[in-house]
Amino acid sequence: MSNDEVVAACRAIEDGEFVQARHHLNNLAMSGTNPSLVEELTRLIWQKEREVMQTTVNRIGMAISVAVLGYMALSFQSPEGWGPLVWGIVAFLVLPCVVGVLAGNSVAASRAAPLKKLRFRRAFSITFSVVAIYTLVGMGIVRHKMQSADKSSDIAIYLVVAVVYGLMAGAVAGIAGTSFPISKRAS
Repeated sequence: MSNDEVVAACRAIEDGEFVQARHHLNNLAMSGTNPSLVEELTRLIWQKEREVMQTTVNRIGMAISVAVLGYMALSFQSPEGWGPLVWGIVAFLVLPCVVGVLAGNSVAASRAAPLKKLRFRRAFSITFSVVAIYTLVGMGIVRHKMQSADKSSDIAIYLVVAVVYGLMAGAVAGIAGTSFPISKRAS
C-alpha cells in the first residue's frame, strides 16, 4: 500500500492537487512509512505551493501592469493615423485579450476542477476595473475642459458609460482568459 500511496502523492503534487497529496501523506504517516520520506514529500508540497503562489502573484501583477500602462498610453494622444476604429480595436480587443490571458492564467490549473469560472472572473474583474477607471478619468478630463452650465446628470452618464465599457472589455478579457491557457513550461 505504501508504494501506491507514495506514487499517488507524487502524482498529486505534480498535478497541483495539494489537498489530495496531503491526504496521501496522512495515509503514509498512519501506515508507519519512513518519517523522512513523509517529511521530504511534505517539503515538496510546500515548495510547489510557493511556486504556484509566486506564479499567481507574478501573473496578476503583469496583468494589472499591462492594463494600467496600456490604457494610460491610450489616454495620451493617439498616433496620427489612428482613427476611432483602430483605437476601439486596441481598447476593446487587443488590450483586454492580453490582460485576460495573463489574469486568467494566474489561477492555478487543476485537473480535478478546470476553474474556468474563476479564470473568467479574475480576467473580467481586473479588466473591468481598469477600463471603468480609465473611462471615468478620461470623461472627467474632457468634461472639465468643456464649458457648460448644467452638469447635474454628468455623474449618472459617467457611471453608465464606464460600466458599459468595462463590461465590454471585461467580457473579452474573460473569454480570452479561459480560452488561451499558458502551458507550465511557458510560465
